Amino acid sequence: MTGALWEIGALRALDELLDRSVLDLDLYVGVSGGAFVSALLAAGVPPREMYEEAVARPRGRVVPPLFRLGLDEVFARSRQAPGVLFRALVAALPGGGGSLSDAALSLFELLPAGLLDSSGVRESVAEILRRRGVADEFAALARPLRVVAVDLDRGEAVAFGARGRRGVPVSRAVQASAALPGLYRPVRIDGRDYVDGGVKKTAHVNLAIGEGARLVLCINPMVPLRNDGAHRPLPGPLSGRGVAYVLDQALRIMLHGRMQYGLERYRAEHPEVDILLLEPDPEDLRMFRYNILRYGARRVVAELGYRATRQAFRRRRPAYTRMLARHGIGLRDPRTLPDSPGLNVADRSPLARTLGTSLERLDASLGGKR
Repeated sequence: MTGALWEIGALRALDELLDRSVLDLDLYVGVSGGAFVSALLAAGVPPREMYEEAVARPRGRVVPPLFRLGLDEVFARSRQAPGVLFRALVAALPGGGGSLSDAALSLFELLPAGLLDSSGVRESVAEILRRRGVADEFAALARPLRVVAVDLDRGEAVAFGARGRRGVPVSRAVQASAALPGLYRPVRIDGRDYVDGGVKKTAHVNLAIGEGARLVLCINPMVPLRNDGAHRPLPGPLSGRGVAYVLDQALRIMLHGRMQYGLERYRAEHPEVDILLLEPDPEDLRMFRYNILRYGARRVVAELGYRATRQAFRRRRPAYTRMLARHGIGLRDPRTLPDSPGLNVADRSPLARTLGTSLERLDASLGGKR
């Protein structure tokens, strides 16, 4: 969700920098948390509206969680415990061919496919679309949308919304794309299980190119923290800060490395396609000090997305101006953008209130940690 918030901030800046709205693009491709944001764009929700609700303070009412403990699967797995334990202990006996360590490892069979049920994500997207007056169907969206998830048993990426994949509700496709393995239960669609779209590939730019795109705006919030030499925002190495930092950094390194390789290949194979990549500053600790499951710093992260995008256009203004001009898009002077985007949350639309409630549900489900 931290990544989705950064994307919302970046989109707010893009909408103010370009001479055309980001709602007026030809195609949207969403992966993982970006699937949630892309679905709102394709439904016609302005980035300003997303941003204002993303950074609004919770209003204190009790709301259902977006993520729920999958207790039913935990109980179902627990019924298998006697058989699993018996087989493990028998194997650990002399002559059984196993050991006590093997017996201990076999207990992993009792863990559920995911610790959390993300059905609240599906309900939230469906409610936002309903308030917008848009059916929960790909054909009803204002712009074409592709939501990428991975078929768990086939190991293949699937683009919901593409030809032959449009019969799935948008909300369920978004839920599937954001189902991070191990943490969230796989999402079953038409008899098959799907997990996070980033498992197969970080950025599915090929989907846009394959449908004729000649300019691709790619927003990637997942970059590794640079914490070495003169650039060491944290005291000491990451390994000294515990397993959460190590796993988070390892995930970011893997995703970012795959993205860099993919973009290099696309640029070599399709020199006629311009790819404008927007990412966080790898030396900005504020983007990394919050665990990706913690949501209390939503305003900080959304503002970082806005400021990083504004700064990127300031630094590369000549190059970006030439790139965008090749596709008939003008660029406003980045220096005219304020340091922080203004807020106007006094009079919220019904859709904005629904989005705000959805974000509060996430905040409540994660304990409002800061």
